[in-house]
Amino acid sequence: MFNEQVKVILYADSVKKASEFWQGLGFVEISFEELDGSQVAEVAMSQNSTTHLVIYDRAFVEKNDDEVTEPAPALIFGSDDVFSLYKKLQTVDVQLGDLVQIDKEYVFNFVDLDGNYFVVSGK
Repeated sequence: MFNEQVKVILYADSVKKASEFWQGLGFVEISFEELDGSQVAEVAMSQNSTTHLVIYDRAFVEKNDDEVTEPAPALIFGSDDVFSLYKKLQTVDVQLGDLVQIDKEYVFNFVDLDGNYFVVSGK
């Protein structure tokens, strides 16, 4: 049976910089390891979060299996206070889309250092 733990793989040109990017958005680094000559980082919204992002070195993965790194995942993060989160992200170095209302929800997007696109939705 499946449990509530979800890990999403992201590929980055620099695992360290990608981890720092997510930490700058308020995530915590769960682990940072060297595996088989490559770096792997795991970040989450909190230490107790059941959803983690596992960041692998793109070049290392492409060298070992060039079909694994595409397409990039499309993630939608939920927020209980989308306005405060949007204001916070405006203060960090992140490519940020407009905050728009769709029905009763508010939505915006952002892009990480490696061009991965993410959506935030909430009230």
